[in-house]
Amino acid sequence: MNEARHDRYSLILLISLIVFLILSAFVSEHHVLGDVVLAVSIYGTLVIGTLELSQKRNWRWPGTLLAGISMMIMLVHFFYPGRLLMVANWIFLAAFLGFVSVALFSYLGLPGSVTSGRLYGLVSLYLMLGVFYFAIFNLLETVHPHSFMETASWSPHEVSRHSLLYLSLITLTTLGYGDIVPVTPSARLVAALEATTGVLYIAITVARLVSAYQKEDKK
Repeated sequence: MNEARHDRYSLILLISLIVFLILSAFVSEHHVLGDVVLAVSIYGTLVIGTLELSQKRNWRWPGTLLAGISMMIMLVHFFYPGRLLMVANWIFLAAFLGFVSVALFSYLGLPGSVTSGRLYGLVSLYLMLGVFYFAIFNLLETVHPHSFMETASWSPHEVSRHSLLYLSLITLTTLGYGDIVPVTPSARLVAALEATTGVLYIAITVARLVSAYQKEDKK
């Protein structure tokens, strides 16, 4: 029953991340309320789903606290827009996403057979890494405007959040069309780290899956 519950939470987490990525493409940059509703909905799923999968029960309070602080800052920024609040928002969002990524990784690293829930969790963690770096990109762009530039239009305007999410996902997969590029040294470093993360994640995941299957065959 415990394994079935984990499989269910893993599937819910994966579906919620996919829905979040799809819906984020249709939320206008000028409709802040839509951003808030979308963000709050993903917070709840990440807290409940990911921390439920983690075997370290004492991780729930720090994860919930990070989510609460981030949501509070987001709501305050909605009513009182300011650059400092925006910086704080991206910092706590990145911290929260990094925390739940570690929590999910701890669940996936537990000994045991490769179940459908673990496969769902592997895909969820991969997508979550993309969202984590998306938050980092936004933090860099907020602290240092024009850290990224769209090569299709060399305009002085800041790159949109939609473009940064797209950049994060294609960088994680090392696809890199080159239509959006990091300009500042810090942005280039973070982009390189994300590409390295994507490559290492695939290599480590394949190695662990093969090892798990080999252990099952020996039983």
